[in-house]
Amino acid sequence: MSLKFNVLLSLIVVVMLAGAALGQTPQPAPQTAAPTGPLLKSNPKISQPDFDAANAEMLLSGGEKAELIYAARIDAVTRGAYDSLIVIYGKPAKSGKDLFAFIVREGQKSPLILDKKDKLGRAFNTGDKFLQIGLRHEEGKSPLLRLMAETVDKEKGRQRRNLDFQFNGTEFVQIGQSLMPLPK
Repeated sequence: MSLKFNVLLSLIVVVMLAGAALGQTPQPAPQTAAPTGPLLKSNPKISQPDFDAANAEMLLSGGEKAELIYAARIDAVTRGAYDSLIVIYGKPAKSGKDLFAFIVREGQKSPLILDKKDKLGRAFNTGDKFLQIGLRHEEGKSPLLRLMAETVDKEKGRQRRNLDFQFNGTEFVQIGQSLMPLPK
């Protein structure tokens, strides 16, 4: 009888312990921050401070309807001195988007403008689609900064518009532009 009693008592203790364990609320698993994607699709390597600065400058220049297209920390004045932040943003227009671009360096904002006669100061024609930027460093000169966008010519079809800018000591001036056919 004592053996049956011990087994029964052990079984009751196990059931009570299991019930107590089930009745307790489990400790929540430690929460980890959800992985975030790139801050900017066109430049996934941009740092958070540069992204925030680009957004702030874009909002100042373009207002609430502006959309950040591209931003990057570049060495647009002196090779190896990444002291320039390029910002490219778009604003809705009647036919597509108007694209604007500028360089922020040492608190100064230098616009990159396709045509000085354009009162809006657009970097490309309305409807052009930004592709990328390029930098070419030359010995003894400021680097050549190239903005590239896709445009559509009625006769020639899809074209790549290249705008070349260079720092002249006080501002970025356009020194050339060209159109090249895009592969079909």
